[in-house]
Amino acid sequence: MPTSDKARLSLVGRLYDIFELTLLTPSFLLYFSNTLIVYKDCEEEIMNCPHTKIEAALDRWSECHWYVHQMEENYHTPDLFRYSLNSFIRALKEIPQILKMELQNELSFKRQFKPIIDLLNNNELLSKLKKKRDFIVHQGMLEVESSGCIGTTEGRRIKMSVSMHVEPHETTQEAYDRFKDMCRNNPVLREMVGPDCDSWPMIRREWKTSDFTGKELLQLAIDAWSLVGEVISKIVQIMGGEPLDLSFSCRHDPEKVKIVEFSQHDFFMSVDGIDINA
Repeated sequence: MPTSDKARLSLVGRLYDIFELTLLTPSFLLYFSNTLIVYKDCEEEIMNCPHTKIEAALDRWSECHWYVHQMEENYHTPDLFRYSLNSFIRALKEIPQILKMELQNELSFKRQFKPIIDLLNNNELLSKLKKKRDFIVHQGMLEVESSGCIGTTEGRRIKMSVSMHVEPHETTQEAYDRFKDMCRNNPVLREMVGPDCDSWPMIRREWKTSDFTGKELLQLAIDAWSLVGEVISKIVQIMGGEPLDLSFSCRHDPEKVKIVEFSQHDFFMSVDGIDINA
């Protein structure tokens, strides 16, 4: 008789002795014993799943993903954008240490896992972000730079634009209101970059920092998230799991995130005093 069947019959016998004074039948006890054995098999399978061994690191990586979407959503509101970026950097910085804590008891930790995790500390991008995180901890505020251009859109393309300084503390709406004031006082500027009956006013904005020359901060965050994800994915594969999805397919169109279109009707009314719908 197979060992598994002997185990079931032995368990049934013990259960029957326990419940012989009840209305439980041997057939029910057999069902109950099979359920216990299946549950034990499932429990062992869960414990052997690579994801459960680095559950905290995966959770923190998912948290970083969420912060990136908060950066997208609040791109044109400086304080909320900066808070989201700060939180992203803090969470990202913690992942290498969490991985080491979760994997330190694995037999192959020093030989396989630790060298892979240490790659994160040696990466130039992540190293600079770590310094930014230390700056946040000690001084409480991350310094970021904002740049922009003002102009018009027609259909899906930018028709005309000129560079315009957008203050880091200034919302895009506030920058637009300032632009309208400039147009009221400068007819030449109004004629050059203001909308006509076929176009809409817009501002295109970008966030950067001096430590990453020419690198837009939202893209930088996604690049950092992907780098950490590559390391976590390698660890999962070493433990027998499938590669992680690093595509970030849920991100929004970067250009649409950076651009805000404003009301054509409002511009003509507030700047020119003309109701184009009349």
